[in-house]
Amino acid sequence: MICWKKVFFVVPLLLTACTLPAEQLQRQTVWVMDTACTVALCGGETEKVTDLLDSLSAELDNYANTSTVSLLNRKGTMKKDDVLYPLAAQTQELQAQYGTSVDLTIGALTTLWNISTDNPHIPSEKELELALKTVSPENLVLTADHITLQNGAQLDLGAVAKGYALDKVQQLLDETGETTYATISMTSSILFYGEKPEEEPFLVEVRNPNGDGILGTIRTKSCFLSTSGGYERYFTADDGTQYSHILSAKTGMPAQSDLTTVTVLCDSGLESDFLSTLIWLEGTENIETHLKAPSYQVVAQGEDGTLYVSEGLDFTPAET
Repeated sequence: MICWKKVFFVVPLLLTACTLPAEQLQRQTVWVMDTACTVALCGGETEKVTDLLDSLSAELDNYANTSTVSLLNRKGTMKKDDVLYPLAAQTQELQAQYGTSVDLTIGALTTLWNISTDNPHIPSEKELELALKTVSPENLVLTADHITLQNGAQLDLGAVAKGYALDKVQQLLDETGETTYATISMTSSILFYGEKPEEEPFLVEVRNPNGDGILGTIRTKSCFLSTSGGYERYFTADDGTQYSHILSAKTGMPAQSDLTTVTVLCDSGLESDFLSTLIWLEGTENIETHLKAPSYQVVAQGEDGTLYVSEGLDFTPAET
């Protein structure tokens, strides 16, 4: 019999150091996609953003039985829609470009481990073997008018849903034209929108995953930013073993990495979300390639404390 010591939901790695004047902002915090989301707008109505996020959460939240993704997981196929289908299609494009380490069909493994709930479970080898038979990018099939899951596959959108939702928020803000600048923080994914007065940068403090304090501060113009790390959500068994919420699509086990944290900045919320997880999974083996990428920037920390920072990124390490 396994007894659990504790399930941890860690404070987000990314803490926005928002210097926006309070009198210019509307602020609202809502709970969507299993996380707290803070909306801060200069111009425009926060309710338009939160209503959109509520709507997207109702479709993409794996933990909501009535969501579109849950419906697909039960039925196995559904007609093309305007939310889940494009998310899946765009993710497949990213997989073709960067690899399939981030696999949306790990839903059976997620359910098996149950890490993000109050009742986590260490599966047997037989349970893992059966779940892994359902996991493959090829099991997610998109045709002209349908999305289908093959071989018992189940979707888990945790690696991409928040970033995708922020892409939709940016689209909304562009269409309304009411917002000068904004910060939309979904814990591990953030949208910095628009331009602040006098071109003042947005600031974000990168939390130190190994303890209190921060690794450093990023100064940036408008962009999307996402972070991944095994410390974010995990549980610790009575024997002291710590199990991360990020699962390996190859082994079915909680993934291990020689990177403690990865933050990615780029002009796509979905891509930043996808890449932060992929880079963390890859570890330091390919980190130099990612640091030289022309379309995104990276801040990462190795297990030995080494900081990896893309050239040209305005990042100031914390004083030690």
